[in-house]
Amino acid sequence: MTTFASSTPGPDTIISTDADARELLSNLLGPALRRQLWAFLLAPDGSPLPIVIPIDGIPVSPSEEELRSIVSSLGQVLDEYGPGGSILFALERPGDETPHGFDELWADGLHAAAQDEAVDVFAIYLVHNDGLRMMKARLSTRR
Repeated sequence: MTTFASSTPGPDTIISTDADARELLSNLLGPALRRQLWAFLLAPDGSPLPIVIPIDGIPVSPSEEELRSIVSSLGQVLDEYGPGGSILFALERPGDETPHGFDELWADGLHAAAQDEAVDVFAIYLVHNDGLRMMKARLSTRR
């Protein structure tokens, strides 16, 4: 189980492992309050860019088009501010750590959209009431 703390990443923070990603997410996000998606942009060396994008009001059952639009838009931001970098996704929703159909639809859909759009994803995590759970591991594609 991951516990939550409240602090910002230091200038020497590098996200290269699952433990690094968990530490970053647990420091920046608290226990889940509502259903939303967070996108953390990482430079090619794994350092977090000063861009965190929360996406609120996400549907329970996203369409392929919605997912591709989200990933494509985030990929464009990444290309501009961190070419060659990746996106660390955090899917927030209240409840326990057991993945729900909603969680799996989003994780699978984001993963597939990133592959279709050639956007590198560091990983996709579920943020729940008690901590974090990895839903999908690294997906590396080059634009």
